[in-house]
Amino acid sequence: MTHFVPGQIVLYYAQEQLCPGLLVSTGEGQNEVMEASGRLLKLTTDRFVLVSRLALAPVTQAVLSQWVDSLARCRESLPAESILAELSKLYDPFDIDAACAVAGFADDLSRFALFLLLKDRADLYLFKKGLFKLRSEEERTAFLRQRNLENERAAYLQEIASYLASWEAGAAPALSPQSRQKFLSELRDMQLAEGPKDLARILRNSSTGADPASRILELRLRLGDLEPETDPVAARSGIPILFDPGLWLQARPSAVGEALDLDAFSIDSADSPDHDDAISLQALPDGWQLGIHISDVAAQIPNGTELLREAQNRVSSLYLPSGSVPLLPPELSHHAFSLLAGAPRPALSLFVRLDNDLRPLNYEFRRVTLRPARNLTYDEVDARIAEQPYSTLLNVCRKLQSERTGGANENRQRYGWNLKVAGGEIQMQRVDNLSPARFLVEELMILYNRMMAEQASSRDLPLIFRNIAQYPEYSEDEDTPAPGIQAYLATEGKYHPGIGSQAYLHATSPIRRFTDIVNQAQFESLLTGSDQPYERGQLEDLIPAIEKRLAYLRGVAHRSERYWLLRFLRDKYLNFPLDAVLLKRLKIGFLAELPTWDKRIVLNCEDRPPLRVPVKLVIADVDLHDLLVQGDVIL
Repeated sequence: MTHFVPGQIVLYYAQEQLCPGLLVSTGEGQNEVMEASGRLLKLTTDRFVLVSRLALAPVTQAVLSQWVDSLARCRESLPAESILAELSKLYDPFDIDAACAVAGFADDLSRFALFLLLKDRADLYLFKKGLFKLRSEEERTAFLRQRNLENERAAYLQEIASYLASWEAGAAPALSPQSRQKFLSELRDMQLAEGPKDLARILRNSSTGADPASRILELRLRLGDLEPETDPVAARSGIPILFDPGLWLQARPSAVGEALDLDAFSIDSADSPDHDDAISLQALPDGWQLGIHISDVAAQIPNGTELLREAQNRVSSLYLPSGSVPLLPPELSHHAFSLLAGAPRPALSLFVRLDNDLRPLNYEFRRVTLRPARNLTYDEVDARIAEQPYSTLLNVCRKLQSERTGGANENRQRYGWNLKVAGGEIQMQRVDNLSPARFLVEELMILYNRMMAEQASSRDLPLIFRNIAQYPEYSEDEDTPAPGIQAYLATEGKYHPGIGSQAYLHATSPIRRFTDIVNQAQFESLLTGSDQPYERGQLEDLIPAIEKRLAYLRGVAHRSERYWLLRFLRDKYLNFPLDAVLLKRLKIGFLAELPTWDKRIVLNCEDRPPLRVPVKLVIADVDLHDLLVQGDVIL
């Protein structure tokens, strides 16, 4: 066991820096050490990196200062290169005493100076457990790379600290574009509880009392990553909201393929800002030609661009009661890529040849330039469904559905309710899920996705397919399991029981989904004879992150729906008896269904009402933080 005495010089780490100190006193477990400023520290012996052989006297700050000055002069006088050349001949690993023997050093000053020289040359020597080991060329390259990253990180953190200090002082500082982008990304990660600890520490140290969550929101607003009217749930979720200015300029809108003069039209919700699909139906002497046209987004976003990486990071547009968070910048999704009436747009089109009985004869995909004639709404098409071409299209879709389902009726609820925030007012809008126009669009998009999936599978082309896994699912009330399903993504297509297709994928919403862009790009390699943009392994590497982000976005959408539903109830139905059914007990209350709108809420009440019977619910208060209501149940 090493014996220490007062007056010895010790080296120890403080804030990642080696510092010399003077041992003042020793004790069981802890020692008193004087630092260069004269302040006394309590250190355990395992904090000592190097200890002098001789003790100095008297034990004063002046003696320590004189020794530190002498050490600096000794370090400057060392013939560093010749010493390092001699040490390179040593069999490693070696300790400091072996190094001193090679260098011919016997005194403590030279011993400490040599130790600090070797520590300064960490690019050459690895120091671990008291021993030095010469790094190989490969290890040296890796170390230098890592040190450069650490230096860049330190410079970045210093820039952030200066920015925050200036901001707190009331100034209007600016960050470099690279630091701003990185800072925003890490702020979002912190909202996801995945942020770096060093940045979190800087934020805590610079805070003037605001809680961390509010401070991050304030910073994102200040840096132009959020707007004041951004959905509050989305703003706190850590997902990117706004786009960097000029990002959209990386796109290359252009015409590809043959220009077609077709009476094509889109069908969307009245408030839809983008149109990524259009339909055409052309009468022929012996039948019909059906066209399903999808905006060719993949052909207009160069590979390797920040624009494509941003889409990959977002994965999907997010539709919330208060508005949408788009996949692509609005300049593209609402304008350049949107199939707007009268504007020529590149499209990846499926053409299906039908006979006079509307039976498909053959099909082909083609790259075209399309100029849509009209942008229609669901309501407009529903009002004109008896007219051409809508009536014939409806018959086509009925035949398509019957063919793929074997004539079985799909059991779906007709009406649903959507929350909508418009003009500062929260509205509950009824949607006819089975309207002719919605049925028509849905069936044609299924056909497009089926045909692309089946053609890609037949050619062994790796795409991101949407497969279904089936499993038995048991409920609390029944002994017989019901069939459960789980959708998953894969690079090889499997039979899709819900669609009735040998393979299935998503390719009809490239303005709204990243997977659709990828599938477009891959599939077009078949049409052009060019190299595939993605190898199978690359697609497999993409899938886990895509599935994770999609699951998270579903959670954000669910929480936003609950938030605005509670706002709606607070504003319009507080202390008003509502029809309700309590579905099950929770730790914090009950899960309650409001059949008027087919919505569910979490209820906290003191009663113990029965489950699954109609009751009246009177909401007394709404908790927007925990997303639940307080109320009473009336039988």
